[in-house]
Amino acid sequence: MSKPKLSEQVQNQIRVSERVAASARTHGPAISPILAAYAEEVQGPETKATVEAFQTVFGVLADGLDRRTAALRETELALAGERADDGPVRATRDQKAAALTALLSQLRRAVDDHLGADALATYGLATESPRVPAKLLQYGINVARQLGEFPRSVVSPLGTTFDTKLALDVLKTHCKELEAAVADDHREARELETALAARNRATAAWSDTYQGTASSLEGLYRLAGYRDLAEKVRPTHRKLRGEEEGPELDVATPDAD
Repeated sequence: MSKPKLSEQVQNQIRVSERVAASARTHGPAISPILAAYAEEVQGPETKATVEAFQTVFGVLADGLDRRTAALRETELALAGERADDGPVRATRDQKAAALTALLSQLRRAVDDHLGADALATYGLATESPRVPAKLLQYGINVARQLGEFPRSVVSPLGTTFDTKLALDVLKTHCKELEAAVADDHREARELETALAARNRATAAWSDTYQGTASSLEGLYRLAGYRDLAEKVRPTHRKLRGEEEGPELDVATPDAD
């Protein structure tokens, strides 16, 4: 089985996050002294907004976004994995359901041929078999119960035999197989629901952190006079939705605008 892959949307969200975090780490050391000088100009030499304080802020912004991005990646991969698991489980369920449906059809014909149409109601076979696997299972279980309550063994004029005991044994086997397949499908559905909820929580947390981090960096860069850097990290709806990954990162801090 191939490994689950991230969608292009999530890949773009991860890339834009990585670029924003890298921007904070790359330009934070050069911009922190400028911001500290501004703080001293505004608050005086006793200001607590020192170079080290601003460097800490840049680090926290980058680390926090990295953490949310990692959670986004992990939960998205987990969800993709759960969705990939659903296919084989559902195929097995459908296969077992088809086998039980075919058996019930054969049983319906056998009862009609050997016992007559009136006996179909006696054995719960007067109506068509349900298409929904879970309902089909209950239908089969009911037929099995009726076969056990009203045992018959008859031989047709052509010499063919119908024995409810033999029919019951085969029907029980098919019902047990479908029951296991339906249980597996229900388990997969619960696991998928859990994975989806975890992904949605991670996406919401990432969205808030990305917007908060990118907006904070944009403001700090503008305050320091780096409008070009501010524009590159500025959060947009397209970046947030994963429709683009944003501009490339500057490897060195440019001159202030």
